[in-house]
Amino acid sequence: MNNVAIITTAFGNGLEDRNETYAPLAKKLGLSIWFCTKEELLANPKGVEGVIVGVEKADSQLFSCPDLRVAMKFGVGLDNFDIKSAHEIGVEVVNLPGINSDAVAEMTLALMLSVSRMIVPMATSMKKGNFVQFCSHTLRYKKLGIIGMGTIGRKVAHMASAFGMECFGYDVYPVTIDSVKMVDLSVLLSQCDVITVHIPLTDDSFHLIDAKAFSVMKPGVILLNTSRGGIVDEQVLYEQLKQGRIGGAGLDVFENEESMKKLAELDNVVCTPHVSAYTHETLRHMENTALKKIKTCITG
Repeated sequence: MNNVAIITTAFGNGLEDRNETYAPLAKKLGLSIWFCTKEELLANPKGVEGVIVGVEKADSQLFSCPDLRVAMKFGVGLDNFDIKSAHEIGVEVVNLPGINSDAVAEMTLALMLSVSRMIVPMATSMKKGNFVQFCSHTLRYKKLGIIGMGTIGRKVAHMASAFGMECFGYDVYPVTIDSVKMVDLSVLLSQCDVITVHIPLTDDSFHLIDAKAFSVMKPGVILLNTSRGGIVDEQVLYEQLKQGRIGGAGLDVFENEESMKKLAELDNVVCTPHVSAYTHETLRHMENTALKKIKTCITG
């Protein structure tokens, strides 16, 4: 049996008993699964060969567990992993590329529709007994700017095209995609009615959407972020939203708790708690895949 610790609560989210649910698969794979916290693992690390991590900090302290061979991200982005430390200690780092792309792309479109059609303020108003009709905006013929044309960005473009949107794309790598006009970032920022972010958080992408970027955007533009909070300077975004220069925002990720609370209070912002990948279908697929992949990695 190979011992695997799962320190993320995302694994099994929505299940009544994740241990019982995955016991048959674990037995079939020859895995002994321990659902625990990072602190519990560090207090008793002996014998643990693999660890599955969510948003927890995967650092040299975690990688120094004496028998650890593989650290897996339960998702795609590795910005919370100290890759250098893992390599120095000899721990293999793996993730699940592209596995949650359908759910994240769907959530992006859901946020886009919610903001453009002002669904949340009208629904909130009706819950209070008020029948107030807001005049909102359609998506058809609008220009959508997609920053990051990886798996998720491509799926967003495919879905948005069905709404009759004109898709513009920007990526640091040269790509050619049907129905997407690839342009420089400055062109995308200045010409698009809706802008959505789908890139990893790195030193280069930190605050990519800053005061200068906001200054060239169209008045009334909608900004969407289901990627990583640090890519957008959320203090500047808050000020732009308060001034009404930015028409609205749909956010599933945040740079910090303070900016999250401030942005969530605004009527022209729809916030969700980092749940783009949290569907039963996506999580169950991710969980099955994660266990099978970590077993393969441990056994070499």
